[in-house]
Amino acid sequence: MLKNTCVLAVFIALLGSCAGCPMIEPESGDSQKPIGLVQLIEFHDIQGLRNWAHALDQRAMKSLVFIQSNMLEAYPEDIRWLADQGHEIGGGYADEAFWDVPYETQLEVMEETKELLENVTGRPMRVFGSRYFAYDENTLKAADALGVEYVLARGTSDVEALIYEPQDHDCRIISVSNVTFADMGRGSLCDYSLWARGSTANDFEQVLEETLAKHPKRLMVVSHAYLGGMKKTWWAVYENLLDSGEIVWAADFDEWVTSESGVNLKVPLSMIPENREVLYTTPTPSVPLEELDDVDQMYNPCAPQ
Repeated sequence: MLKNTCVLAVFIALLGSCAGCPMIEPESGDSQKPIGLVQLIEFHDIQGLRNWAHALDQRAMKSLVFIQSNMLEAYPEDIRWLADQGHEIGGGYADEAFWDVPYETQLEVMEETKELLENVTGRPMRVFGSRYFAYDENTLKAADALGVEYVLARGTSDVEALIYEPQDHDCRIISVSNVTFADMGRGSLCDYSLWARGSTANDFEQVLEETLAKHPKRLMVVSHAYLGGMKKTWWAVYENLLDSGEIVWAADFDEWVTSESGVNLKVPLSMIPENREVLYTTPTPSVPLEELDDVDQMYNPCAPQ
């Protein structure tokens, strides 16, 4: 249901739009703090995830962890530990963007990912995302067939993270926070999105300040853990954000998706905007990863005691 005037205004804006039209802008001037969630992505190593998990545990926070098969196979004990600690483990598939991919292919990939993830964590896979958080109706059909509750999508409403409830499907769509990077198009509110386009940690800090100044209701901050959880300058920005008091951090994924302070829209799938914009595919960082100083190792839950 539409809880307040803000939600109603966003709903009307959505009904008056179509795919490819301008993004829904959050209201300005609202002093309410956004409810926030950290999403962690990792394709390479495990220590960044360990560092993030330790830091979040110190703050009684949990995250959404976007993980793909290679990490589940390489670090099952760590991933199981994250799940046991209360982090939501979502399945990821980075090989292909699920735009206009046949249903049978999407179903097979999602089913294989689900089986592996559930064997590792002992918990159901409730969230799934493909490369670039791409999805189409076939993705939603596959999610429904497998009982996957949420599909990740590219942002459709600037920094506002929305949850769409398509009326013809059981699963929901999480449209992540989305920001514009000058002439490089839009991307997730994510350390990697800026680093890959030549931005520094200081630039990221400024983007976060500008994001909060727009007063979103619900916010998702995304970190590629090998960057945000491993490199000192980038981690310092996150640490300041976590402790700034400007965001009400959800205790866990379920609190974030069900919060009445966020915006959920139940509409026909045909009325949900799509964002297929990907203007960068090859990273062009100003400072390569290997030239950035690492943080000290914070925690290793799987080390011999």
